Amino acid sequence: MADLNVDELKRRLNEGDYLEITTSGGAYEVWAEPYANPPAIFFEGEKYGISELDRIAQQIVEEMRRGEFRCRWIEDD
Repeated sequence: MADLNVDELKRRLNEGDYLEITTSGGAYEVWAEPYANPPAIFFEGEKYGISELDRIAQQIVEEMRRGEFRCRWIEDD
């Protein structure tokens, strides 16, 4: 997933896709709920306001490119 960029990540999260991040310590999922009240994004086991999406997406892309973790989109079966 080396070609992942911030815009694509934000678009897919806003469309309801789930991203799995695997680190040396385990794995967790990232997802957004843009139509919730209030809208939110879930990252590293925490709930953030949707206004944090830009910052979180940038952080994910930077850390992935540094090789700190691996990412994959979770597909529905």
